[in-house]
Order: sequence, then structure tokens, then C-alpha cells
Amino acid sequence: MKIAISGATGYIGKHLTFFLADQGHEITALKRNLFKEEAFTQLLQQIDGCNVIINLAGAPINKRWNEEYKQELYNSRVLVTRQLVKAISSLEQKPQLLISTSAVGYYSNKGIHDEDHNVRGQGFLANLCHFWEEEARQCPSEVRTVIARLGVVLSPDGGAMGKMFFPLKLTRTSTIIGSGSQAFPWIGLNDLCRAFAFIIDHPTMEGVFNITAPQLITQKYLAEALGRSTHALLTMSVPSIAFKILYGEGAAFLTRGQSVVPARLSAAGFSYQTPTIEKLLEIPDHTTISRLDIGRYMGLWYEIARYENRFERGIENATAYYTLQQDSTLQVENSGYKKGVLKRAIGRAKQPDKQQPGKLKVSFFCNFYSDYYILELDEKDYSYALIGSSSDSYLWILARTPQLPEETLNEILRKTSARGYDTSKLIFTQNR
Repeated sequence: MKIAISGATGYIGKHLTFFLADQGHEITALKRNLFKEEAFTQLLQQIDGCNVIINLAGAPINKRWNEEYKQELYNSRVLVTRQLVKAISSLEQKPQLLISTSAVGYYSNKGIHDEDHNVRGQGFLANLCHFWEEEARQCPSEVRTVIARLGVVLSPDGGAMGKMFFPLKLTRTSTIIGSGSQAFPWIGLNDLCRAFAFIIDHPTMEGVFNITAPQLITQKYLAEALGRSTHALLTMSVPSIAFKILYGEGAAFLTRGQSVVPARLSAAGFSYQTPTIEKLLEIPDHTTISRLDIGRYMGLWYEIARYENRFERGIENATAYYTLQQDSTLQVENSGYKKGVLKRAIGRAKQPDKQQPGKLKVSFFCNFYSDYYILELDEKDYSYALIGSSSDSYLWILARTPQLPEETLNEILRKTSARGYDTSKLIFTQNR
């Protein structure tokens, strides 16, 4: 196909151009000066005969928003889209498809939004997205039109993530913006390119699509993941006011975020190569289970395998026994044999956040608590569990019986590997 792309010289545009060209498409880059009124005839000539037009044009959002720059943001999106649609309308032979980008900043920072949630948020960014999209909707009805609401586009090789990595590598400190509780909608760059190709190849897809990863994360979650991937020495919080001083009204882009799910893209059958931030950064996935019946979790568990650690070095036939106390805390009794001698340790555990039931805290020494993450659990019978922590150095496979069926064990190992853990490091402490 012949594809014209506005914004082709930008970070996303360059990668999308290479991606589509590699698939055999002929790419025409629509330069910025083509969207001036006096260059309208040239614009017509450039898009004439194109099968697909992708509109990526727009000045960078991550700058200080004074009135002059807000006008630049408006002109580079709304007016460019208006001129592009005008040109499409003037063509005798119109393109088959227009993909016009927008942003998830269209939505409110409250609630979780899919494409059926059409009530926009408040403020400059939401209004900008609204006017931007309205221009794309003026495209002639015979042209299939897709409005792609993008999350923050991430790739370890540059772009937004490059700006995050630079100070992190320089100071070995990962930064949480404000409380860090604000949502951070994102999409891996390669998945964005693949999503655009998917839309081109599926002629029934039209209307609004959220181009975001399925994983919902906060800015704090991102900062911690970035810290893990670069072995940062410290993760610290910087007050929101500091970003408001730097970016003015534009700080809202950093201090507020939207929880967005790609419902229509997923329903259309699109599969992600980087569905989680852990997969993107190539670090183990610490996502815990979302439901836990703590009563059913109590009782005896056998340690099937573990990453060796200094607390259990040399221990064999290890077990853990959990008992629910009247104050809703847990008593933990760990047992095992070292050189034929029984060793025991009594500790306690608690659930600090009922909204994250799979994240426990365990202490065997005074009030020093360590993370205990239930990563996988047999929800039907509670017959096995995969346990990790905030450190990638700890991992356990537990079971209700001293051995697991080979098929079950292989499935656990598959899930463990899919999370990014090196299963070759596991030491099997029970007879297989």
C-alpha cells in the first residue's frame, strides 16, 4: 500500500515509517510546511493516490505551557488535522483509511475508561483532544476513519523513556512524581506500530480505539520498575509543586493521569508483545494475585523449589505452616533440616493493604518486615503457590504435598518463566 504520514520525522513517526516500510509499504512523509494554506496544492499532490493516511502531527506536550505554547499545541494538532481532512475531501479518488491520533488525555483522571466512555475530562488537554478529534470526524463518510487515543509511548531506546533514563542513570535515583498514585497509561513503541498495522489490515475497524497496554499502572509503579531495571540505589518522591514550577499548567501531564483500557483493540484480536512494563524493561513481573481467601491459605505448605538465599542455605525438606490469629495477623512457622538437624523459625505476617491481598509482609526479626508476594495460586484447590518479593533474588514454589504432578510443575515453571524469572536458578528441595 501507499501510506502518507504526517509527523513522520518525529520519534514515533520515524519508527512507524521504518516498521511499515519493512512490511513492504510505500511511505510518503508529509512535511510540516505542506499544511500551510499556500501549500494546499502541494499537499493534494502528496496524498493523491495514497491508500492510507496516518496523522501523527503535533508539537511535543512535555514542555512548559504558556499561552503561546498552548496555541502551538492547538495549531499543530487541530489546524493540521483540519487542513488534512480538507485535502482528503478535495480528492477525486479518496484514501481507504485515515488514522488520526489523539491522546488518552481526553478522559477524566477519575475512574477506568474504555472507548464506550465518551465523557471527556476537564482542562486544556481534554479540550485539545476533543477539538482535535472533531476535525478528524469531518472526514468524508466513504473514508474509514480511526481515532487512535495514545497512551505515553515507551521504548528503552529513547523518546519519553529516554528522558526518564537520563537523570536516573546520572543520579542512580528513580523519581516518584508527587504521591505517585496517579495513573500512567502507556504503550510500548513496537506494539503501537503493530497496532497501526493491525488496524490497516482489518477493514472493519473504525471509530475510537485506545492504543494503550492492557496493564494498568501508577507513576510510582513505573518509577519502581525503572529503578529495578537500572539497579537504582534510591527511589525518592519529588513534590508535585516542583513540576508545576517547571512546567506550569503543563505539569498536569505528569501529576495527573488516566486509567485507560484498550477494550476495542483487545476485542478485535490484537495480541501484545509487551503487555506489561516488566516485559518492556525485561525484568521479572511482580504482579500479585487479585483474590485471596486467607482462611484457605492457612495450614501446611511444602517447599518444592526456591532460589537459594542466605536464610535457607543448606536447608532441605523445608515446610511452612500458617496460622490465622485473632487479630487477623498470621503466625508463620518455617521448618527444615540442615545436616540432619531440624531447624525452626517462628515469625508473623500481615496483609497491609486489603486492596492488594496477594502482597503480604513477613517478619522473623523484631519489627523488620520483608515482602511476601503471592504471584500465582491454584485458585480452585489452593494446591500450589508461587511466591516472590520486591527483590528479584527471592522465589519459592510451594505445594500442599511433598511432590507435584509433573504436568502441574511444568505449568508452574512455564508461568514463572513467562514472568521473566530464570527457572534454571531454582533449587529443588523436595524429591521430584
